[in-house]
Amino acid sequence: MRRAGGTREDGAALVELAILLPIIIALAFGIIEFGNAWGNKLKVETAARAGARVGSSLGNDRYADYNILQNVKAAVADIGTSNIAYVTVYKVTDANGAIPNGCSGSSPSSQTGLCNVYTGSQLGSLQQSAFTGSTSCGAGSPDAAWCPTTRQDIQSLGTDYVRVWVKANTPSITGFFGRLIGMQSQAVMRIEPCSQC
Repeated sequence: MRRAGGTREDGAALVELAILLPIIIALAFGIIEFGNAWGNKLKVETAARAGARVGSSLGNDRYADYNILQNVKAAVADIGTSNIAYVTVYKVTDANGAIPNGCSGSSPSSQTGLCNVYTGSQLGSLQQSAFTGSTSCGAGSPDAAWCPTTRQDIQSLGTDYVRVWVKANTPSITGFFGRLIGMQSQAVMRIEPCSQC
């Protein structure tokens, strides 16, 4: 036999489901987006560290920036270079390693003696032949602002520190919390002293 209050309980269950369903969906989308953002953030951090490591080991090699960019590009292959806003290679000028004025922000640009700023499209397309000059940076070379050949790698003179800053805008999976998720990371390493200097 059927209970008299059965339809009321069924109606109450539907109301409870209607109230809880949006919360459950928001939680599920949040977990998906958080996992995606976390994974992409780790890739951006890895890219910055890989670039700084190469910059440290190559020191004042003429093609140091080109090789930094190649390592950053390899580290963000899953994200795609089209989602990279900027890669900045800069000289650390103070104790906290802050990015010099103009080298970061919404529209950074290369600053003479301080930093080289590369866009995501440059990251994807620059060839070694674009880095002109065999012993110093030629006019129009993308690394001319802080030419790698001017980087100090002599221990007795105090070696420079190179920092790589990567800024990315990765796409959202669900779009529930917005279309793009901005993230950035930076890594600094001391240029390895020259063993033959």
